Amino acid sequence: MNDKLKGILLLIAAVTGFGVVDGLSKVMIETLSFGQVVLARYALALPVLLLATRPADWRGLFRTKLLTWQIIRGIIPVVIGGSMVFAVKYLPLAEATVILFAGPFFVVALSGWLLGERVGGSSWIGVLIGFLSVLIVARPGFSAVSLYTIFPAIGAVFYAAFQLLTRHLGNAGEAPTTTLAWTLVVGNLVGLPLAFSAWMPQTPETWFLCFCLGVVFGFAQLLLAKAFSLAPASVLTPFSYVQILSAIVFGLLVFHDIPDRWTLTGIAMIVGAGLYVFGRNAPGRAEMPPSSS
Repeated sequence: MNDKLKGILLLIAAVTGFGVVDGLSKVMIETLSFGQVVLARYALALPVLLLATRPADWRGLFRTKLLTWQIIRGIIPVVIGGSMVFAVKYLPLAEATVILFAGPFFVVALSGWLLGERVGGSSWIGVLIGFLSVLIVARPGFSAVSLYTIFPAIGAVFYAAFQLLTRHLGNAGEAPTTTLAWTLVVGNLVGLPLAFSAWMPQTPETWFLCFCLGVVFGFAQLLLAKAFSLAPASVLTPFSYVQILSAIVFGLLVFHDIPDRWTLTGIAMIVGAGLYVFGRNAPGRAEMPPSSS
């Protein structure tokens, strides 16, 4: 098995894991506080990273020349993950995930302005289709459901900032594992006070769900980093849309959510737009897909 195929399989496993993370968050937010769900994502993810790294490399794992930017980047996934926790509390899992996937199109739209990168006509077509697909899924109006779509939309905006800052750190020579390590540290530091300020009683079932959430999130992050070390981003990025499929399957099996025709239309449009953009620009450089960090 060549490295590209390994990378694709690892990427599929990673984004499937992120879909499960959002699904577990939807289950847990019914009985636990927002802070507890956020902390559960990070509490075991850092130990997973350390266990997967040789002890001799632990000190180097946190060595950075851009500490301030690493801290800022670490805060952004907490906002993304938090917005998705609120999103899946009120919205079907598939619908929230599709709206989050507007993030890559914001990256395309902003990369020319903020990073000075050339954005071609095909990319702008993809951005337009992606935006229209989100409008179709969100169907903005004055109903309670449409108002809740603001949560994944906020996640999409912050995801764009997350991607652009990740690219900046990579261009500055920061190792992906170092960036991941600081992201997990910051997530724990932010999640701890949020969790303990509104602690709700735990049961053996909720403790088990917290354990599963943290382990899945940690391994998904590691698999994602490994995938991008084996294959070019232009090859991997189209497969990130498997996360939408995992969200649909999880929603069907656990919550019996059946996407309506508008949601399915939006899914088809956003996947098609993504494949079109990355296909027209390959080989190109894109960052990691959305991870509900």
